[in-house]
Amino acid sequence: MDLLREEIFAHRFSTADFLAACHQAFEHYGAGVIDNPPRTESLQKRGALDYFRLDMPAEWPGKFRARKIIEELSDVASGRLAKREAYIAFEELQQGRSWRLEAGYITDQRTGAAGALGLQYLAGKSIERVAILGTGRIARTAALSCDTLFDLAEIACTSRRPENRAAFAEAVEPSLRTNLQMAASLEACIAGADAVLTAVPTPQPILTAAALAEVPYLAVIAGDSRSRQLAPEVLYERTVVVDVLAQAQQSGEFRFAAEQGQAAQIALARNAAGKVLDIGDAACGRLGPSVPSAVYLTGMGAQDLCAAAMVYRRLLT
Repeated sequence: MDLLREEIFAHRFSTADFLAACHQAFEHYGAGVIDNPPRTESLQKRGALDYFRLDMPAEWPGKFRARKIIEELSDVASGRLAKREAYIAFEELQQGRSWRLEAGYITDQRTGAAGALGLQYLAGKSIERVAILGTGRIARTAALSCDTLFDLAEIACTSRRPENRAAFAEAVEPSLRTNLQMAASLEACIAGADAVLTAVPTPQPILTAAALAEVPYLAVIAGDSRSRQLAPEVLYERTVVVDVLAQAQQSGEFRFAAEQGQAAQIALARNAAGKVLDIGDAACGRLGPSVPSAVYLTGMGAQDLCAAAMVYRRLLT
């Protein structure tokens, strides 16, 4: 299997390209064109660190098949990431060709794009001020995606460490069309926001319903079973669109609610027949009268498949 390294293809694709590929993934998922089984995850202790593995399959029957693997050694409590590897095993089915793509860059880009698209599906183009919590890789791509997708007056961003805020501004601000405001506190960052996008791998919640009371829309770039960004009442009081329900139910917020016997209180968006609505429904315009105000994203193999297909079409055909 040939290996495609990121330095070969990363510079060939823009934020707009990844937004288009991610929307295609959600739309095709919603239309039943792409199969996206729930991911599987495993967690083991290796000394003081967690060994964490994700396996994310997807298939576009007759066209493409992909399986994204992420392996990392980390400590969520301290924020330490000792090692991380991500790759996509990608197959072009008609000619039987296959490649292995390095996928750190793809993962970051498609994840940030998903957060921005989720907000667009809920709010249309009405968002003018976005608050982003976090200054890591995903927060950076989310800021660029929101800047590309919306006609913004401002993006505000915060994290705990001043040096991280400075590094974020230095890396992102030159590429933005809109004004970037770095805030010293979560409260200052959120004040006056039309939407909050949170991408913080924290084991303890940082957002309460009270803090979000004046914020119309929320996008959560969820972690895994080890992380919780939201206090429980946030998911009870807001109508929530998930990407893949089975995955969301394994995430930190949903697992905590289940452990407390309150899983049924999570206000999942549903249609008139009671079916849970997901990101595919949102992308296909099927939210109807459910009026969700939050999107909860765990990541989909379909996103990786469509991003890898984009790379294949641009570079290898």
